[in-house]
Amino acid sequence: MLKIFKKVTLVLLIFSFIGAIFAGCSNKYISKSGDRVEMWEKDIDYLAKELPKRHKNLFFKLTEEEFNTEIDKLKESLEQLNDDKIRLNIQKIVASAGDGHTTTNIGADKMFPMELYWFNDGFYVINTSPEYEKIMYSKLIEVNSQDINSVIEKLSKVISHDNIAHLRSKMPIYIEISTIMCGLDIIDNPDYAKFTFENRNGQEIELEMKSTGGEYVLDNILGKGKVGEIPLYMKNSDKFYWYEYFEDDKMIYFKYNLCRQMKEKSFKKFSKELMEAINNKDVEKLVIDIRNNGGGSSPILNNFIDELSNCKLNQKGKLYVIVGKKTFSSAILNAISLKQKTEAIFIGEPTGGKPNHYGEVKSFKLPNNKVRVKYSTKYFTNYDEDIDSFIPDKIIELTIDDYINNNDPILDYIRKQAQE
Repeated sequence: MLKIFKKVTLVLLIFSFIGAIFAGCSNKYISKSGDRVEMWEKDIDYLAKELPKRHKNLFFKLTEEEFNTEIDKLKESLEQLNDDKIRLNIQKIVASAGDGHTTTNIGADKMFPMELYWFNDGFYVINTSPEYEKIMYSKLIEVNSQDINSVIEKLSKVISHDNIAHLRSKMPIYIEISTIMCGLDIIDNPDYAKFTFENRNGQEIELEMKSTGGEYVLDNILGKGKVGEIPLYMKNSDKFYWYEYFEDDKMIYFKYNLCRQMKEKSFKKFSKELMEAINNKDVEKLVIDIRNNGGGSSPILNNFIDELSNCKLNQKGKLYVIVGKKTFSSAILNAISLKQKTEAIFIGEPTGGKPNHYGEVKSFKLPNNKVRVKYSTKYFTNYDEDIDSFIPDKIIELTIDDYINNNDPILDYIRKQAQE
């Protein structure tokens, strides 16, 4: 179940595609067929026609003129680009719409064997394969002699995102995908790259890292960096929802990882058990943690929120909600509903999703090269004010030291507030 959940989580971030992966980043074609360019032209024309027609409002940020100009530029450059770079240019056009739900199926066939996390002061390695153990917990400062800020700037153009927090949640995995880095000319070859890190002692480490299969990284690296004692928010990552009661704190901690139903226990059954625990145990505070929830179906939580609004814990100082940069889509809708219907205090980071946002995703495929394009069909209006992110009442960001030492400064803060 854990492996399946990790794959579901990865698919929410990057979408697998069927297609060839290149041995290098030169502009050689995979196919020298005379109709290759013509097939791409037809696909790009299809995109230019279908995306504006199907999307709820494609030109809310990007102008139609800008969109058509980029379409024409891409068509004119097809002879000079390989298929991989054409796909990235299509994604760049789609991402320029400024809608985090509107994207294409970027592939992850080759990845570097490391897991990065963007903490408050930069990217750090939180897991890697044994051969690169010396870079564990080191800060990434350069890729192929390019400063990390330059890498961020280039990647930002191909990552569909709603705001800076959303970009920060998604970018680490894009750095790990060698074919994307190669397609953007950040590295020269998808098989290896030179990375420069700064270790915990301030010393620079320069190494050449080889890429490997995406399945290996998914199964052995991502989410596997912590063993033994771990903070609550890292536990039970194979479950979409779970809770634990802490008698000493008179607290129930409810972790909501994904807005989806578990086959082994429906949310209706789970919420009944949770409400029984709230009503029957000596509970003075409830913590709802949605900091890592990337969305799904928002109505799943609606009945629980309604029950909670009439619950004994619906008081200031007794109900807390944790949000973060990975809180997105339906999880944002749940956060808004909790804010509107309860007295919850919100702690954590600004969310990766906007309170008012485009969503309810559908998709279509480009007919010849089978690139899947996902697009929004609905606009969700939840706030009178159109703000960039849901801002918690108290902002607390996780640091690399917190991660290394298994600390959760957010939950520590909540426990401290409840004691005062």
